[in-house]
Amino acid sequence: MEQNRSVDIRHGIADTLTRGASLLVRYLAHGTSLTSRTVLGTLAEDGPTRLTALTAATGVSQPAMTQCVGRMEREGLVIRLIDPEDARAILIDLTEAGRAFREELLGSLHERLAELLDTLSAHDEATLGMAMRVALPLIEQLILEAARQQPRSLSTSAH
Repeated sequence: MEQNRSVDIRHGIADTLTRGASLLVRYLAHGTSLTSRTVLGTLAEDGPTRLTALTAATGVSQPAMTQCVGRMEREGLVIRLIDPEDARAILIDLTEAGRAFREELLGSLHERLAELLDTLSAHDEATLGMAMRVALPLIEQLILEAARQQPRSLSTSAH
């Protein structure tokens, strides 16, 4: 019985995260592609990053990431830098315009979400808010663990 409960709980968590991601991608975040938004977020959080790490963060192919970064560079959102630790390598970083664009996207997302939250009762919005306050530290913990495991999974998949 305990095993079934654990499986049911895990399926429920996965379904809820998937539905939340769908809400974000399909209805809230407009103005740029999911890959571009992920690149902007990764660079904002991690700072200058190699193309290979951006490829891993987004799950797209290296040629697709190269095209995405090239487009974002032409739009003035990112810049290529020489890696100070390895002059043969290139790092991608946000420009000030890229930071401003990301802030605009986040502002737009928050405005759209506020409009949707207005359709809930005050009680339901408060309940959802409480659930998010409880869930956020746990989701952050999962993000850290996934990031910690990522290099290992990338290196093992190359063998």
